[in-house]
Amino acid sequence: MGRILLCMGKYAAHPYCIDSVPANVYCVEELCYLFVSNPFMIDRDIMDKNLAKWLDEECGLSELSHQLLSLFNRGTQPGVFVSTILDYVNYCTPEEKKKIEDVLQNNIGLNGYEKRKRQADFLLKNKRYSQALDEYDGLLRELPETESALKPPVCHNMGVIYASLYQFEMAVRYFKRAYDMTGNEESGISYLAAKRLHLSENAYIDFIARHGEYHGLSLQVEKRLKEAKGEFEASQENRMLTALKFYKEEGNVASYYEDIDRIIMKKEDEYREMVMD
Repeated sequence: MGRILLCMGKYAAHPYCIDSVPANVYCVEELCYLFVSNPFMIDRDIMDKNLAKWLDEECGLSELSHQLLSLFNRGTQPGVFVSTILDYVNYCTPEEKKKIEDVLQNNIGLNGYEKRKRQADFLLKNKRYSQALDEYDGLLRELPETESALKPPVCHNMGVIYASLYQFEMAVRYFKRAYDMTGNEESGISYLAAKRLHLSENAYIDFIARHGEYHGLSLQVEKRLKEAKGEFEASQENRMLTALKFYKEEGNVASYYEDIDRIIMKKEDEYREMVMD
């Protein structure tokens, strides 16, 4: 059962604009949601006296507003400022709050480019693929030569996103860029795996035959595919598909196609969520 959240204050007639996301929020719960889902936005810029004023005048949260204003005189950190809001609303679970604290701790000492990379990594880890891809793409375009070490992992992770979205041709492109820059084995294996999924079997075999430099990596790809196949055969999904075969073999075609359609619709919905998030 999910947590019950008691709403605080009132819905604002005029929104508060957060430029770093960017987003307009109309209540303190929407503000808390942004903090939890985008912890990398928590920096000095979020400590705005206008935010405290907005919470008072638009949301009717005078007590919270006074607490925040008092923090400005103590030289407090952004994490404490945000934590005060989250605690007042009782919005976070302990696990969610720990995640935010970890992000803020790991950001210490990083420059702006490194922080953007960490933000995109966070989005990728949480399967917010569209947002992560936008972050990586923008970062890749803007990275100066002094930050060239960030380019290979950014390209690799863009390959991961495209592969997750079944866009294997694009995945091939970015895994190849990452591999060419560093010779990293993992990027090379990912490049060939995406290549194998993009090409027909004969075309892939022909490609490997013409590129002997990839022979060792191709053996690693086949080993991983074999392991993945074994994991799938032992999975609940495979057992379900096996059970569906019995429907068809026993002549219960209607039930067979109903369940197949249900599975396909579920997978289509999952894919749409990944693309549109």
